[in-house]
Amino acid sequence: MQFKTVQTNGYKISEVDHFLRKLNKWQADGKTKTVSTKLQRITFSLTNKKGYDPKEVDDYLDSFLSQKTPSQKSVSNPRMELDYSTGQVLTATPTITSQRLRELSPPVVEEIGYEKAEVDNFLNLIADTLQIFEESTDEEIQKIKADQYDPNSETPKLLSADQIRWVLFTVNDSDGYDILAIDAAVNRLSDALEYHWRKSE
Repeated sequence: MQFKTVQTNGYKISEVDHFLRKLNKWQADGKTKTVSTKLQRITFSLTNKKGYDPKEVDDYLDSFLSQKTPSQKSVSNPRMELDYSTGQVLTATPTITSQRLRELSPPVVEEIGYEKAEVDNFLNLIADTLQIFEESTDEEIQKIKADQYDPNSETPKLLSADQIRWVLFTVNDSDGYDILAIDAAVNRLSDALEYHWRKSE
């Protein structure tokens, strides 16, 4: 779910995103009682910086309690593709592929934005990891995963979902990539990598 952001008195983005990831996992595991209990007890911190619109977040979470179907059924959908222009997930399409990611062009803004070279390099690293998952057998993936923490191993390193989710980019005063679009894309890509890691377990 992509929420509208406000410049002040919004919910902390990291807290909301973290809770939604956990919510999706509880749903996937069939823990309906946990979902209901957590939804009734959850509170988010307000921030004086950019945050999520509280009303949009509250309405979205209320839809779970009232057993309505949110506009996007899953917070973390493994079958998705990115739309940089809107930051939305395009559902009912194949999982984002390395080739598709390499072809995408993030939107450039004249105002404050992320350093383009940093973002491009990081997206290439993500594409490299996706390509390894796409081209390797399950047996090969297991060996690659087992060698990840061996400093002497020549096995290619795989990015984890958390490494993607918590990445920080340098901010430029002008001529950078759109911050909201990149943040949304990074969240979706972290979900895609998490899907591949779990699939290969």
